[in-house]
Amino acid sequence: MSAYVRNGREPGLGAIVSLNEVRCRKTLLKSVDGEQHLLLRDQRRIVQVRCIGEDIRIDPFALELVVDQFPDVESRQRLIRRLADLYRGRCLGGSRGGWTVEAMRHRDALAALDLRTEGYSYRQIAVFLYGEKAVKDDWTSPDQTMKNRVIRSVKRGQRMMNGGYRTLLA
Repeated sequence: MSAYVRNGREPGLGAIVSLNEVRCRKTLLKSVDGEQHLLLRDQRRIVQVRCIGEDIRIDPFALELVVDQFPDVESRQRLIRRLADLYRGRCLGGSRGGWTVEAMRHRDALAALDLRTEGYSYRQIAVFLYGEKAVKDDWTSPDQTMKNRVIRSVKRGQRMMNGGYRTLLA
């Protein structure tokens, strides 16, 4: 990812950034030819920004992110989100560091598949995934939401077992 850097006191576009506010590990690299790179990292994430323009050691500075490779911008969006999360000090998986919805679906699918291949009933799988109290309260509801969710988890796990696991790696 690339960004233009300019003095933070001059008017213009871009966000005013202060590296003093960043709690993660910061590395500033400057090559012999003057090209600058800013690396932000925590224990599990890293993002590198190629900085063009003013010296990034001047704090604060204005950072104008470049979204190149248009119209294929999805990878840049992920990098920008990672940069913003590191800058703000956000934990992985949202503000509380918990599971994302997609990660929970994958987890439930793999656990449901394992339990189903061991001969567990859908109700027993639901107890494993959601707990005894939740199953007691919701298993017999007229809309069958929990039953359908468990059945979908087993089917999703079967699809992953049959080659769909590659979606985890994408």
